[in-house]
Amino acid sequence: MTNQSHEPGTPGDSDDAAWEDLVHRLEHEPAVEPERTQNPGAGASAPGERSGVNRVDPALFKMHPVVGGPRDYEAAEEEDSDFVPEDPPVIGSGNPLLNLAWTVAAGAPLALLVLAMFWRRAPMPLWIGLCMAALVSGGYLFGRLPRFRHEGDDGARV
Repeated sequence: MTNQSHEPGTPGDSDDAAWEDLVHRLEHEPAVEPERTQNPGAGASAPGERSGVNRVDPALFKMHPVVGGPRDYEAAEEEDSDFVPEDPPVIGSGNPLLNLAWTVAAGAPLALLVLAMFWRRAPMPLWIGLCMAALVSGGYLFGRLPRFRHEGDDGARV
């Protein structure tokens, strides 16, 4: 029976015995199959066991050999691979206007959030300026998106 007042249970509570039995069974997997009786409720149960409760066979939770699993095979080694990825460029070595647009597009909304939390009486031109900067930099980044797909490009490279 559950504790209706949500208070900690006493050490002699019936749930504690069931919990200890569950923890003991999970920590120590039996080496042999437990003996099963024909009529589980007929005889007196051992101390710590409840009558009428069947134990679950741990073999049921193992993967079936026909079904397989995520590690049921070894990956084939590709020795004839000719692809060697090029070294990535140094961070910040690209187009300075593009780097500025990304910084403003990420920084302006963050600055608006900080202003909203800590300086609610900030001047109105600051609020409007940050909003306009975020919109202009987002528009610039959107305008730089490619309009057509290149022939033979499968999208694997950015």
